[in-house]
Amino acid sequence: MKRILLITMLILSIKNYSQIAVTASYRGANEPFEKGELEKFKATTTVFVLPQVNKKEDYEKILKEVWTVTPYKIVDFKDFNIADYGDGKYSIAKFIGDITISGKGTVYIHTNFAIRILDKEKFDKGFAKLKSDDKKYNRKLSMLFNEHLTYIARFPLSVNNKFLVDAMAGARSDEKIGSLYDRMYTEQSFTNTNLGMLKNYFQQINQIISKGQHCGLYDNFAAPEITTLKDNTLYIPEAYMMEYNPWKGTEKLRDEKDLKKLVEDYKYKYQFIRDEDLEKKILNNEEIFYMRYVSMNGNKYLAVVNAKTGDLVYYLYDSGFAYNLKDNDFKNISKAISK
Repeated sequence: MKRILLITMLILSIKNYSQIAVTASYRGANEPFEKGELEKFKATTTVFVLPQVNKKEDYEKILKEVWTVTPYKIVDFKDFNIADYGDGKYSIAKFIGDITISGKGTVYIHTNFAIRILDKEKFDKGFAKLKSDDKKYNRKLSMLFNEHLTYIARFPLSVNNKFLVDAMAGARSDEKIGSLYDRMYTEQSFTNTNLGMLKNYFQQINQIISKGQHCGLYDNFAAPEITTLKDNTLYIPEAYMMEYNPWKGTEKLRDEKDLKKLVEDYKYKYQFIRDEDLEKKILNNEEIFYMRYVSMNGNKYLAVVNAKTGDLVYYLYDSGFAYNLKDNDFKNISKAISK
């Protein structure tokens, strides 16, 4: 009996985390870190490179509230030079992206926020072979850094339609790709990166690492706390009122009839909310619940978040060409709440 009780307590003590990956896996799979890897990370100073759409002091405020696992500093995008951080004393937290084209010509856009550390031993071996008078020195140095950066954590970024259209059109031009990378930092290019959402992401990563745990992007769950929504409002960002057509590369605002059909199977209170209003509620530490939806290359990462704690009470990953929220999403959340 005592053994059964102990096992039950252990199961209940395990937190479900998703929509972020805290793992060294390049795929974002739920895999443990190698021995000593988290300790190596905790011994670094984390350099945060964040979009210029917000003030540096605003980022400092949210990090001061939620980030405790490492010392940190914020570096402006225009001032960031990765070559300044090759001594192994730093971890790098920044937006990253790449564009790949399949043999059939399909374009894939990958955008993530990533925290990585440098494998200095391997980097130094490669660096010793570089020649400073090589015309491609800077490019080779950058590639060397990227090759030997190991993931600690990441979360996918959901691009807005303007960025997506331009990325698809410019996928074969190095010049345009460079311009797109700049836009990740100089424009509001994503639907899941207002200050409040970033605060909750950082809060969750910090919590998981503090406990020495790990998580991946692909484990679905409904936490017991989801039943709290029987008596609370689910806030839905207005950006999710849009509907994307992957065949035409266009999006439109759902009309009243479509919106009604979308949420008709959700049996509890909900409210569509402007991005700036949601941001304010999160930054004010209001205990609300909101939907956080990310779409990338037909993959869906859908979460319901407790804005005060950053914890997820519901999570769904769907790889089945899921470009939009569907009525079934709301139906499933409603079922989870009613249990």
